Amino acid sequence: MEHINSFLGWLKDEGKDEKTISAYRTTVGQFHEWLDGTYDEKPISDVKPIDIKEYIGYIKHTLNRRQATINKATASLKTYFAYLYDIGVNYDNPMTRIKIQKVQSSEQIGETGISKWMTKEEQDRFISYIDLEKNEFKRLRNLTIIDLMLYAGLRVAEVEKLKIEDVKINGDVTLTIREGKKGKYATVTLIGKYSKNLRNWLKQRQALMDDKYIHSPYLFVSQRTGQLTSRGIQVMLDKYAKLANMDHISPHRFRHSFCKNLANSGTSIEVIRRLARHENIQTTAIYIDPSHQEQLNALRNL
Repeated sequence: MEHINSFLGWLKDEGKDEKTISAYRTTVGQFHEWLDGTYDEKPISDVKPIDIKEYIGYIKHTLNRRQATINKATASLKTYFAYLYDIGVNYDNPMTRIKIQKVQSSEQIGETGISKWMTKEEQDRFISYIDLEKNEFKRLRNLTIIDLMLYAGLRVAEVEKLKIEDVKINGDVTLTIREGKKGKYATVTLIGKYSKNLRNWLKQRQALMDDKYIHSPYLFVSQRTGQLTSRGIQVMLDKYAKLANMDHISPHRFRHSFCKNLANSGTSIEVIRRLARHENIQTTAIYIDPSHQEQLNALRNL
């Protein structure tokens, strides 16, 4: 536990956000639980590559985790053991030769995985159920949230933290992202033809006179609090997904759909990368590759 706490403190000093630190805490804690349950008081300094391989086999075969989840655990342990090596706890880093396995896209032909993005028809179907919302406060707010994720590519955490002062309207809408992924600052554009809901919501938001709204700087609020959280956004999505009889609807599927819509319109991969604010162009490449359905359509057209 001592090593875990010092590691988490180091992550904080390195400027990692709370969500990242929490993820490391969970992964490293699970490894220590497995180590304690498998060996009789084996110290972390004695861990060898074979122990790591056995643990990876455990989470793969016993816990039945997907490769993407295994890769995240492996990456976290690489950081953890590199830290232990640097501070002299381990004389050898057992993770040095442990490789992260390549994940095959769930869109590959013959697979039945869930698509990362939604089709245009699915996007329209989901939005139509929000548009049927009788509560005008919720209808405008929720449509605006979808617009920001689907037409400007915002992440749910960025939507949650967006403040009224971050919205500048001048034909198109300029959004200031003060703390994006890895704490990065950015400006994002929501073009005019997709800004109607935002403009109407902004008017309604500024007209809210309850103290919890007056003293809140945030653009999106709930009927009970001065900030709509990421969890609240997911609850909202679950509600309309159920009405629309749609499964696996998450905020990030709208961001994925933003990227895929750009790709389908013929946008170059570099432009998509910049609009999505990806650091690595390989992250963007999945939107250029033909989807499972597109490959099947090609076969049917032979």
